[in-house]
Amino acid sequence: MKGMKTKIVLALAIMTGSVIGAFRGELAKQKFIAKVKNKYEDHKQVQQQQEIMLDEFELSAFHTS
Repeated sequence: MKGMKTKIVLALAIMTGSVIGAFRGELAKQKFIAKVKNKYEDHKQVQQQQEIMLDEFELSAFHTS
């Protein structure tokens, strides 16, 4: 599901970028696509940093109960 969401976001960014590129030019298109891609990757990194890593004692206590 996450991979599909990534593909949809990139596809929408490319389609929107193509419309922007038709009116404003190729440079504006590239800037828009880079901005959307960076924003999505930054959001993804923040979610990964919020995970809490358990040490081996906590992990063993959690799985043995």
